[in-house]
Amino acid sequence: MNGDSNNTENVILSITDVFGTLLNEPSIEKSLKLLTDRVTSFFEESELISVKIGLLGKECQYSGCASHDMTLVNEITIDGKNEGFIELNLKGLQPDVEENRSRIEEYKRQLDMFTKIVTLAFEKRVEITELKTLEREMKDCYNKLDDYIFVIEPEGKIVDFNTNFVKCTGYSPDELHRMNISELMVQCAVDSAAPPMIKEVIENGRTTFEFEHLCKNGEKIPMSITCKPIKKRDSNLFLCVGKDISETRNAEQELRESEKKYATIVEKGNDGILIIQDGIVKFANSRISELTGFEHDEIINQTYMKFSPANDRQGAAEWLKLCSSKAADNKIFDISIATRENVDIPVEINGSIIDYDSNKAELLIIRDISERKRTEELLKIERDKLYNYLDVAGSIIGIVNTNLEVIFVNNRGAEILGYEKSEIIGKNWFDNFLPDSVRELTRSNFIKVINNELDPPEYFENFVMTKKGEERLIFWHDVPVEDETGKRIGVISSGEDITENRRMEAMMVESEKNLKTMFNNVDDLIYICIPRGNFIDVNKSMVSSTGYTKEQMLEMSPLDIVKPEMKLLMESYTERIIREKSVIFEICFVLKDGTFLPLELNSRLIEYKGEQAILSVARNITERKKAEERLKRYANELKQSNELKDLFTDIIRHDLLTPASVVKGYTEELLDTVNSEHARKLAQKVKDNNDRLIEMLETATTLAKLQKEEDIDFEIIDVMPVFKMVVDSFREQIETNQQTINISGKNSCPAVANPIIEDVFANLLSNAIKYSPKNSAIDVVVNDQDNMCKITVSDRGTGIPDSDKTLLFNRFQRADKKGIKGTGLGLAIVKRIIELHGGEYGVKDNPEGNGSVFWITLKKSL
Repeated sequence: MNGDSNNTENVILSITDVFGTLLNEPSIEKSLKLLTDRVTSFFEESELISVKIGLLGKECQYSGCASHDMTLVNEITIDGKNEGFIELNLKGLQPDVEENRSRIEEYKRQLDMFTKIVTLAFEKRVEITELKTLEREMKDCYNKLDDYIFVIEPEGKIVDFNTNFVKCTGYSPDELHRMNISELMVQCAVDSAAPPMIKEVIENGRTTFEFEHLCKNGEKIPMSITCKPIKKRDSNLFLCVGKDISETRNAEQELRESEKKYATIVEKGNDGILIIQDGIVKFANSRISELTGFEHDEIINQTYMKFSPANDRQGAAEWLKLCSSKAADNKIFDISIATRENVDIPVEINGSIIDYDSNKAELLIIRDISERKRTEELLKIERDKLYNYLDVAGSIIGIVNTNLEVIFVNNRGAEILGYEKSEIIGKNWFDNFLPDSVRELTRSNFIKVINNELDPPEYFENFVMTKKGEERLIFWHDVPVEDETGKRIGVISSGEDITENRRMEAMMVESEKNLKTMFNNVDDLIYICIPRGNFIDVNKSMVSSTGYTKEQMLEMSPLDIVKPEMKLLMESYTERIIREKSVIFEICFVLKDGTFLPLELNSRLIEYKGEQAILSVARNITERKKAEERLKRYANELKQSNELKDLFTDIIRHDLLTPASVVKGYTEELLDTVNSEHARKLAQKVKDNNDRLIEMLETATTLAKLQKEEDIDFEIIDVMPVFKMVVDSFREQIETNQQTINISGKNSCPAVANPIIEDVFANLLSNAIKYSPKNSAIDVVVNDQDNMCKITVSDRGTGIPDSDKTLLFNRFQRADKKGIKGTGLGLAIVKRIIELHGGEYGVKDNPEGNGSVFWITLKKSL
């Protein structure tokens, strides 16, 4: 260790080598091996030393000498944490010898220097690894962005891009690297050296453009591109982030189109609309006048307090405060408004604050909920009926909520427990009404059911504790109760007290001897078996029918004599018998001679000689099976017939209506484009006949869907609003014919009906409009007829001969009405719908002169 220049150069080379080893070698083990091999170059007398290095739990040793006299050790500390060590073993140096001390100190300094180099190199290695990881993560994020990202040089050459940009353009990465941005965006193709957007970015620092992006397949995609400069050492680059604005463009176009419809929607909608500023009505649509009876001029620029229920100043002030605060909170609320005749109408108001003529205003969307209120009242009545039913039900019925509290119990439940209802409601079910033996297990399972971790068993038995301390055995059936989001909010339980049943079962065991004779002498096949085990007893019919001896059968199980493909079915029935106690099912035995015997088994769980067993009574159903097979063949034939009808309906709906709609579109376009009068007449004939074809197809499919009463659901519907709505839908046709519709009779007539009843009203009114002359009146009358609601539609047309009246409601039957188009199915649909509703229909001459009176009846809601 003389410190000459050659040694210094060697040390510098060694330091460089150590850095290169730790920075470039990916494997820690290999880095340590190379390091220990080269570390002796730091020391002049390398033959007198050996080195051992440990790093991140890995160790490697270089043994230049087999033995040593002393050891020097330095820790490798990185970020304040001991990550390893360097151990230097020296030979021929005694620490207690004076002349060796300076050499030892020199070795320590060299070891310290080497340790610092290793520490510094490893810290840099960690930094480089983290930087590479960060670079990969950034690149991954860069490629996962939905935006189209690319980098270009000042002259427009593409130098980098993300994966989404590649997918968008349709070019490969190699193709893109050879391209200029002007090849993808024609707006950038100019004679100057730099694209226009680059010039603007250079001037302003950041700019956003809207360009059309040209893809490889020729598609042009509108994009919004934000561009900003990236400063690098050797060059200026520009980062561009693009967003596809196709949907925005489409939305803008749709918005423009929707603005055209705005006025119609506001004016023709079913909801009333008010815009109010400082308590004064600035806008009201026509529906407000219909609801309140006030004329438009009586509403605009007037205080909207005129709609508050009158004759109560304090109540009116509260009404005003409620409307204003709810509108400010953007809430929907229920309230009443007053009509011109001071009649209160329940309404639902959707209130919000808007800008109107550059000032804040309250927007109130008002919906008449009179019908809904009536429905809610009916629902309340039905709920009360349900509670009354539950109270008279013979089973125990109770509801427990998520707090484990009883929120409902019926009279039977209170009677079994021996408490008054008030002593049960609100109490913890498990702490107050279950015995200690089952309390905690039952509570634990209930909580799992509430948390949706477990579905309750379909049926189970459990004990309850009565007020007198008696335990009663209840056979329960539980159903979880869920809210509209699917979250479980409680469990409803129905139960039967089977305490006495269990006692009776015990008595049946005692009478087993008396039943033995009957057991062995009945014609039905009877056996007793262990659940999932062998027969333990069989009667004589069982032995004679199967062909086995009794001794042979007692060594077999039911699984041994059922058809092989029914073994799993038999096992499932066994599980059901254990769970449900009694099950009736069909099975097929394989007899000793290999033939099959179909049987109906009535099996129940019993206690037999102190153990659980299954008693089964089997009845030969060979003849019944034959009859069922004949019935099945008939059902299949009927099903095929129905499927053929459904197929024909689908063909009408899909395969015929589609080309007819196409013909309709082209003929309408042809009528708009041809100039020849002859050609226009021909096109008009095609259009008229095609419209009639479409009408026939649509009505035919409607008629095909009306099969039986079970296919439709009935509800309580007030026919008057429905009929008025139908009249509104024909308003244009009525006005064209200069006809008037007079509606009289009852103002309200709730009937038991399906919404399809609207088709009946539409067909009757359509016929009346078609067959009535211009400037004539059509009368609609709604009256009571005992427990029925009768609707008549009278026209003043030419009338219908008596000979045609009897056929008029049949399919494709029409009275002779020359020049008036129709399918002949409309009244057939009326007939079918009324029949499904249990009503009647008919037609008679108009007693006031020319024309006819069509009438129908519907069951009133009682």
